Amino acid sequence: MQKTILSIFDFSGVWSKFYKENGYNVIQADIKLTTYPNNIYQITEEYLNNISPIYGVLAAPPCTAFSGAGARWWKRQDLDGTTKECIDLAKKTLEIINCCKPTFWAVENPVGRLNKMVPEYKEHGPRYFQPFWYGEPYSKKTGLWGSFNFPQPNNVVKPEGQRPGQPPAWYSKMGGKSEKTKEYRSKTPVGFAKRFFEFNQ
Repeated sequence: MQKTILSIFDFSGVWSKFYKENGYNVIQADIKLTTYPNNIYQITEEYLNNISPIYGVLAAPPCTAFSGAGARWWKRQDLDGTTKECIDLAKKTLEIINCCKPTFWAVENPVGRLNKMVPEYKEHGPRYFQPFWYGEPYSKKTGLWGSFNFPQPNNVVKPEGQRPGQPPAWYSKMGGKSEKTKEYRSKTPVGFAKRFFEFNQ
């Protein structure tokens, strides 16, 4: 039977790419997609009961109010509703996971305050990875929460033009705060995505 992967907040499709290419039934959910469900709140218990058993869940909920890189804006976000929205989406993600009981699941978020703001995640992580462990020549320490086989490094390279703790060199070259720029910066590293698939299939 074809296995189903539910990939939440997956506009780029990079993390789920290797599952799709290897015959899995991949369901992508993101508000920017035209397919159903494109909204995480459309993924109800009724919806999950009407599709085949979920083998794995991949999720990258919005990190705007969690990322340590934006800590200087946390107070403002706590007041303007941004933090509440991020908390609600992170909790909804866990509700979906608990409902479909997949064989494996993983939630990706940057270094920050996810565990503090949503304590339900504490028992599940994080475990950190770097893109340069999988052949991508930049540093962007990222956390994984969940129940999965950790993708062991297989192609460690040197980050180009960076010192420890600095964002990727191409961040400064891109500039701007457009939605397109944000999407590009938040893409899952391809090397990591491939290695994750190899360890969780």
